[in-house]
Amino acid sequence: MSMRRRLRGGSEHPPRRVLARNSAWLHPAAGAVLGAGLAVLFVVNPFGTHHWLPRGLAWRISVAQARTGLGSVLGVVLTSLSIALSLSLVVLQTTASQYSPRLLRLFMHSLGFRLLVPTFVATGVYCLVGMCAFGFVDDPGVAPQPALSIAMLLLVCCGAALVFQMTYMLGLVRVEQVVHQTKAHTLKVAHALDRRHRLDAEQPPTAPAPSGTWRPVTSHSSGFVVDIDARALLRLAEAHELVIHVDVIIGEPIVRGTQLGRVLSERGPLEEDSTKAVERTVLIGPWREPDRDLSLGVRQLVDVAIKALSPGINDPSSAVEALDALTVLLCELCTLRQGSRVLADPEGRPRVFLRELELRDYLVLATEQISRYGAGEPAVVLRLLRLAGEVGLRAGRAPDQRAIREVLHQVRADAESALGDSSRLPLLRRYAEEVERALEHAEPLPPLPSLGF
Repeated sequence: MSMRRRLRGGSEHPPRRVLARNSAWLHPAAGAVLGAGLAVLFVVNPFGTHHWLPRGLAWRISVAQARTGLGSVLGVVLTSLSIALSLSLVVLQTTASQYSPRLLRLFMHSLGFRLLVPTFVATGVYCLVGMCAFGFVDDPGVAPQPALSIAMLLLVCCGAALVFQMTYMLGLVRVEQVVHQTKAHTLKVAHALDRRHRLDAEQPPTAPAPSGTWRPVTSHSSGFVVDIDARALLRLAEAHELVIHVDVIIGEPIVRGTQLGRVLSERGPLEEDSTKAVERTVLIGPWREPDRDLSLGVRQLVDVAIKALSPGINDPSSAVEALDALTVLLCELCTLRQGSRVLADPEGRPRVFLRELELRDYLVLATEQISRYGAGEPAVVLRLLRLAGEVGLRAGRAPDQRAIREVLHQVRADAESALGDSSRLPLLRRYAEEVERALEHAEPLPPLPSLGF
């Protein structure tokens, strides 16, 4: 078995899945194939389908009537699709301008969008092929014609898909719905990454430094790190007695020629195929992939908050909604394994070392920009203090605790700088002191002042 084929087996996130997820043409193409297939089955060569169709579906109509009916269904489908796409564009523009352009994936990857366009395309292709096929029929007599009844059924499916998608699109206008879906998807990603950690070895105090020459592994393309196939790396390291360090993390931008990692062979000179195989395990795409990029989910919630705090929108309540979601998310991360990964062979020797973000990194990512732009809004400052306090009660590692103290001090400093002589500043100082005191004694947090609701 070749090295390339062995690496593809059992991939944690196959490149084909990423391609299928990000290909906007794939589902419409599948709908077109389905519509053409139904047309061949029920129009071009019906194979006596009227004998086994339920009673009432094989209507007794002439060829001209069937062709006219298909043309009417096609007109309804095209009109409905144009209206649906026009309304969708308006909602998407509102979502992108009010919340964040990164949230457009909620529409592109939604079940409604994946059903709406393929269903309409399938119905349109079915009607076109049917009208073309009936144009070559010379018999003007009346006969059982299942073509029009199937078109009506497809039209009903189009209506159901349209109602489903429009209901979903109306939900995107509500900030609560946008924040909830983003938080739910990010939590799903966090648990998926945690399951990867369950097979990791305990990380040694320091990475081993065996004798030999480390060989760099560079990228031959530019983009973003979409995923890293740790299982393939471990199989490669075991088969060729390698020690592999991957220096990039998921979501990191990569320029062609950037060093992805280092490889050391324990049994002699390192083969060129080995470094190429390591490079293939680091999947690079044109944009960040939300299914494995936990920091992207945190960034999207932060975008909602800072967009709401901008002078053009000035909606602190939406920022508070995003901070509440970030609080739930970071508290859940406290129960999951974070940080760098180490994978060992069956003998227990560490062979693969992967970098990943720590809890404190996500905490800084979730609070730094919101604190800077929302320091002048007391409700936002109170929610930031409460976020740090809730995470501090659940974080167990000393570096995370130090990062939480730093966040508390930074939020307080930003608020004092922004509010100046405001009458709300004493309330914020008192609440920050109470939160720090609660963390020192591992006590419940103080009640949130009414100003923070």
